[in-house]
Amino acid sequence: MANTSAEELERALVVLQATADALPYSMFWKDMSLRYYGCNVLFAAQAGLATPAEICGRDDFDMPWPRAQAEKFRADDREVLTTGVAKPTILEVLRVDGEDRWVETHKAPLRDRTGALLGVVGWFHDVTARKLAEEETARAHQEALQELATPLLPVADGVVVMPLVGTLDAHRGAQATQTLLAGVAEHRAHTAILDVTGVRTIDTHVIEGIVRAARGVRLLGAEAVITGIRPPVAQVIAGLGIDLGAIVALADLKAGVAHALQARRG
Repeated sequence: MANTSAEELERALVVLQATADALPYSMFWKDMSLRYYGCNVLFAAQAGLATPAEICGRDDFDMPWPRAQAEKFRADDREVLTTGVAKPTILEVLRVDGEDRWVETHKAPLRDRTGALLGVVGWFHDVTARKLAEEETARAHQEALQELATPLLPVADGVVVMPLVGTLDAHRGAQATQTLLAGVAEHRAHTAILDVTGVRTIDTHVIEGIVRAARGVRLLGAEAVITGIRPPVAQVIAGLGIDLGAIVALADLKAGVAHALQARRG
């Protein structure tokens, strides 16, 4: 009878291991001292082991991932053991074959039939492709927002307009300069109009940046026109003694476009 029980137990363990190996996730389980006493074939391969049996008795510091990662994994394990509550959807980095991969990990307390804690069980899957796609989407979204924040509009042959709206800080000022100069070159513009009518807040550094941008336009062989300078901004420019030089300053965008069209006819 004892032999039959041993055979049944061995068969149950074989079935359990086969079940874990069939899962599309990397799976492992640890004891209360956070030493591994089992895993499936996917996890064993990622740990550089020939078979799951080789992991028994090892801890995370015996694994190929860096020590900082091992400490992070063990901290999550201890939290699960301390609270007795599962810790799902942990987004973390795992070093596999010398390459850092994003993985989504789930960890839960491992209990016996009486509810006593035996250790922790975890499983994870590679989400690197999803993470990179999300980052690319976020980057594209940010670039789109930046383009909307500093649009460049070709309004006639050889005439481009950049209307600025809202608060203009040093970052947006630098971005506007880059977009403006690139647009002048791309559209082969003879006149570039920088309209600041909608700008609510502007400081001295930004004013100096706008003037530098206008001078850059002239270096590209185009005429620079600034429109919509309101009295407070004009006072700041005058107070700073900033020389607009050959930069044309007009009251509003309508006057700026008329000036550009007149220049083209000339």
